[in-house]
Amino acid sequence: MNLAKEINEKLDQILFIRHEANRMDHDLDDDQILSNIQTGEKQNKQQALEIVEGMIDEVKNELNQITNNGLNVKNIFTNKYYINDFMQDKICAEIETNNMLNNNQPNNIELN
Repeated sequence: MNLAKEINEKLDQILFIRHEANRMDHDLDDDQILSNIQTGEKQNKQQALEIVEGMIDEVKNELNQITNNGLNVKNIFTNKYYINDFMQDKICAEIETNNMLNNNQPNNIELN
């Protein structure tokens, strides 16, 4: 797996965890007691959200490890098309080429 794909997967994990945390925050009452599935301990919603933030921090640490704290990703996401997706790049390039060719045609064509 290439570096860009690994980075995108880690970022997707963070987004998914944040989405689930927001859903949990919305769906649960503040005084509701939950059981930690790993330890079996009882905890409230705030403690559960802190655990979720810890999970996000773990993913961020993994992201920092694979990117060497961001030093390995210089210019990796500067692709003016979609981020390192070659099929999407091809589609974007075709659109750009067609637009460039259409812009170079004379605009004063008379139709019969």
